[in-house]
Amino acid sequence: MGGLLMSVSVSGPHRPNTKPHISTTIFTIHNTQHLLHLHLHLQQSNTKITMNNQPLEDMKHLNFINIITHTFKTLFKSPKLFTQITLTFILPLTLIFLAHFQISNHFFFRIENNYLPYDSTDRNISTSDWLYFWLFKIIYFTLLTLFSLLSTAAVVFTVASIYSDRDVTFRQLLKIVPNVWKKLTITFVYIYFALFLYNVSTGFVFFITRSIFGYKVIGSVILLIILILYILGFLYLTVVWQLASVVTVLEDVKGLKAMKRGKLLVNGKKMVSMGIMFVLYGVLLGLILVYQLFVEFGDDVANLVMIWRVLIAIGCVVLVVVLFLVMIVSQTVLYLVCKSYHREAIDKMSLSTFLSAYTTETVVYPKPGEEIQLGRARTVQEV
Repeated sequence: MGGLLMSVSVSGPHRPNTKPHISTTIFTIHNTQHLLHLHLHLQQSNTKITMNNQPLEDMKHLNFINIITHTFKTLFKSPKLFTQITLTFILPLTLIFLAHFQISNHFFFRIENNYLPYDSTDRNISTSDWLYFWLFKIIYFTLLTLFSLLSTAAVVFTVASIYSDRDVTFRQLLKIVPNVWKKLTITFVYIYFALFLYNVSTGFVFFITRSIFGYKVIGSVILLIILILYILGFLYLTVVWQLASVVTVLEDVKGLKAMKRGKLLVNGKKMVSMGIMFVLYGVLLGLILVYQLFVEFGDDVANLVMIWRVLIAIGCVVLVVVLFLVMIVSQTVLYLVCKSYHREAIDKMSLSTFLSAYTTETVVYPKPGEEIQLGRARTVQEV
């Protein structure tokens, strides 16, 4: 193709009054190579676009391991921004979470262990003790909820920005988060109310079962079955909670509608979703036990000196921080997986358009009878 520089064809002998017919095709080696490079570049560009869009379209095939792998890949795509989010929101959340155990064990041990039959401590609890106890609990849950809202809003928005190839700085994120967490607050209220009803109902069933069967073997077996069912139900509610939180940030719904939307999304992916929550909460429970045994009661249980207890405490804080970050990122990845499973539109440009609403940019919302699919108007009948 590049070997032929010129082809000249002359018809007949030379005559004085006849102009020679010359058909000339000139391709320089430089121009030929330039065209080849341009063709290869276009092919590579098309391949790159296909590869970038493929994960969003085929996310429905992701299993437990793939979702966790996707989670860590997402974290490494913007390590600086996630580090800033972690230090600003997730680290305070972790410190509040772990400090709660320290304060409870030191100041409210008698109240929290008052129900234990083998507890030999003084049971005389004054009204002021109960007042301080509930005041502490209110402050704790308020701060925990506040930083949970901020962490969820910041991380979900960042992950969505990464998947939509949208550049976002930490300074911009600080301006966006207040607009996001206001919606999340409404969703969290409904979620807390649902969890409260679930726990009260389960507690009532436990009480009735214990009252009927006492401490007999059959009563213990029934209570064990109820406990297993409770854990499964709690994991399911947790998954709905996580998806409802992401839905609140990335779609134009909140509160009870967000919970219903999360319930619909998890259908077909219950086992994978609950498996992820089971593992993550299992790790969290393990870290709490380590913290309690070797930090809080390290001198009594393991005879550890203060320096070892401090080092273990630092290690637990770091691991819990990372775990909280992984939890929030994984719930966003899980949201994309569930949408892909239900064949709902996942479009980078439409996602970026919807996220623009939080930056006070102009956004066209769908007409009545349509729904937001990551910012893209799509009629409900299409699903």
